Amino acid sequence: MFCMAVSMVAAACSPSHKDVAVEENTDSDKVLFEEGNIPAVGVDVTGYSNGIQHIGLPTTQVQKTIDFYRGLGFSLATRHDIGGRDFAFMQLGNLLLEIIPTDDPAMVRGAVDHFCLDAKDIDSLFVALKDAGYTMLDDSINDIAFWEKGARYFFIQGPNNERIEFCEILK
Repeated sequence: MFCMAVSMVAAACSPSHKDVAVEENTDSDKVLFEEGNIPAVGVDVTGYSNGIQHIGLPTTQVQKTIDFYRGLGFSLATRHDIGGRDFAFMQLGNLLLEIIPTDDPAMVRGAVDHFCLDAKDIDSLFVALKDAGYTMLDDSINDIAFWEKGARYFFIQGPNNERIEFCEILK
């Protein structure tokens, strides 16, 4: 249920997580669809995931963001200081938003840090995606002491330079 939140926090603040440089997109400098990011053989993740877990939203003002979403009926699912950074997860029904503290959010329409798919059997999924040739943004599965028993996560890169997280909340 809360896998997506754990994986987002872990990915965003884990020292082993590799940040992917994303150039500023202007009309003359857009990141184009990369054919090289599409492996010849895909991996059907339906056996590993039940769908979306969370969406990561970058902000310079965590508390104001929490207050805004509370005003819409979201509740605070969890909040942790990780590496001196204040992460929060807001929940509305089955939707989790990961509030990611950053000094430089894009602040443009459509700016989302990543989306996370709830994962099961994350070890097998990691190997399957790596073996298929997906662009792995992590060398291994990351662990984070978030949620009651922790979580495990990793990221891949999509064809449009988006980050896709897979997170398994440990039960």
